Amino acid sequence: MRVTERIEGLRLPRTERRQQILAAAAQAFSETGFHGTSLADVATRVGVSQPGLLHHYPNKQALILAVLGERDDEDSRYLESTFRESDPSVVDWLTALCRRNAHRPELVQLYTVTAAESLDPAHPAHEFFQTRYQRIRTVLAQRIELDQQKGRLDPALDPGGLAAELVALMDGLQLQWLMRPPVDMCALLEQSLQRLVPAGSTTSGNEVREDA
Repeated sequence: MRVTERIEGLRLPRTERRQQILAAAAQAFSETGFHGTSLADVATRVGVSQPGLLHHYPNKQALILAVLGERDDEDSRYLESTFRESDPSVVDWLTALCRRNAHRPELVQLYTVTAAESLDPAHPAHEFFQTRYQRIRTVLAQRIELDQQKGRLDPALDPGGLAAELVALMDGLQLQWLMRPPVDMCALLEQSLQRLVPAGSTTSGNEVREDA
């Protein structure tokens, strides 16, 4: 028997209700930021009462962290599924992520807005983004080292420094992409990444479908 609940007369599985809440919260936080978003606003978007919302997430701090964590988990699952039977280079990996983000402007805006807000040490996502950036730089540095060993990237490159540069490049391009008029962030990212590939060498050649 599935676990279900009744909120405002609508019976839904608990997991489906949580997904509704996270989707509505992601949209609200992306539009008005953490401080400009109220739990009442999120509850209204979902069509539930505020007490019903608090049944799932006890406060706004818990909700923003759940939204950010869920979106990171989705990206991890996507990349794992996309490259399950292949050997992606860091170029393939970042290109696939960029193409995925190009179809999700609201989530790109969510991260851009919240990352800027979280510069304040009192922000509930401050530690989340500190840890996230450190984790991403570490993962990228490891992938860069593997690509260097396989001849895909110049062995003279500093993996840690390059990882930080690539994070800054993606974040900067995403910010410009959100502006009007936007830039073609994926095309510019691919151009920059290809400059890292030694002459006569190629990446793994994995093809990623635009609608993947």
